[in-house]
Amino acid sequence: MSTPSLFAPPYTRHHLAIALIVLLEYLQSVMVAFGSHAVSLGVGATPQQFSLAAACYAAVAVLMILSHRWWVQRLGYRSMLRWSLLAFGGGALLCALASTPQLFIAARMVQALGGAAFFTASRVQIMHYRGPQRLQAMLFLPGGIMLGSGLAPLLAALLLALAGWQALFLVMLPLVWLTDYLVRRAVPEHEPVENERPDRLHPWAIALLAAGVFLLQFVLERARFELWTHGALLWALGAVACLLLLLYLRHEWRRRSPLVPYRRFTSERYLWGMAVYGVGYLVVSGCGYVLPLYMAQGLGMDQLHSGLWLGLSGLLALPFAILHLQLMLRWPDVRRYLFAGALLLAAAALLLANITHASPGWLLPAGLFLLHSLFMPFFLGTTAAATFSQVDETVFSHAYQVKNAMREVANAVGLSWGVIIMQQRSMAHAAERPAAESAQLVLQSGHDFFWLLVLLALALALLLRLQRRFV
Repeated sequence: MSTPSLFAPPYTRHHLAIALIVLLEYLQSVMVAFGSHAVSLGVGATPQQFSLAAACYAAVAVLMILSHRWWVQRLGYRSMLRWSLLAFGGGALLCALASTPQLFIAARMVQALGGAAFFTASRVQIMHYRGPQRLQAMLFLPGGIMLGSGLAPLLAALLLALAGWQALFLVMLPLVWLTDYLVRRAVPEHEPVENERPDRLHPWAIALLAAGVFLLQFVLERARFELWTHGALLWALGAVACLLLLLYLRHEWRRRSPLVPYRRFTSERYLWGMAVYGVGYLVVSGCGYVLPLYMAQGLGMDQLHSGLWLGLSGLLALPFAILHLQLMLRWPDVRRYLFAGALLLAAAALLLANITHASPGWLLPAGLFLLHSLFMPFFLGTTAAATFSQVDETVFSHAYQVKNAMREVANAVGLSWGVIIMQQRSMAHAAERPAAESAQLVLQSGHDFFWLLVLLALALALLLRLQRRFV
């Protein structure tokens, strides 16, 4: 496929809708993470309460993601998306008006009712196209993701400096209106690929799924603060959550008309892809927590400068995502791109692990560039192409729903991983050097986190080089 075919017009309102739908979720989630301290102060939430809000959002999102196609089949795609936008926008308004932690948690759960649909819907809409037109439309999905992720730190830093934490949510309202305008005029009501058998909700399965998901998210949330004091109880509750989810999967696997027909797409290639995806999301989520803390408290950067560097490195991922697609069309060697992605992660972590106040000024931008601009498109982009390459189109939406549900769990695990490592290493360094300043402890703990990431990346590179199931 030549380059002109990917960039040739016309671009339609439907293309823009694909990008904007997924941009909304990424823009909001990254802004909330970046401005978490300001939002916590604004609603009077402790770190535990703010963390609980994130866990509740993720739990509601998992339930809505797995029932995505059930809603589509009963409401129609356009109507389902418009209801989702209404819930997301209404939740954003409620977040801005929240005056207590409890109200904020409830508002974020309302947002999750709508926001959970966006990633899956954006990808499934691409299925309306065939041949070169599908490749062209495919560019708008990573475009929306990377624009949302890249603009979020920049926009959040500006809004916090000029207007306060409520603006992080109020700014979403005109974007929701614009997206609704495009959805209303461009998104078809029908699915791109009809399913010969409608999805069916089973009360027992939903009860198992809801109980397992909420308990698992609760355990991951509490582990960030109580792993050392209530570790045994958390491990026990985590085992119960996993048992409930296994019972849900067994229930769905045995039914002729399940909510999600797992047996129709869970091939060995798909499962390998989910594992690689999981590692990628874990890394991205962990770094998403550690980097702002590392830059602000460890390196002493102000919010505007940290937002600038994080935002620019995220925005630069877009041209490299296009380059990655061009390369894969010409040289479709999955294993080489994954191996290169893992080495890029190791190189990024190595640079970030060696930054001090006396380091040359290029070290931080170079590390962020390798992490955000190169690792993410080359590693996650390749994984996306390989995981779903053999999935039948009639169950593509289901397969993507499961991937996005796993993404919510992996993000929660990655966040907990980042928090626990930074806390544990800070305590260890404080014990070794009781007179050390807080900024020093954060900087040293960040170094430890990135050295661990170097080891993880090298182990991942070796595994991907040796395995033969996912290539």
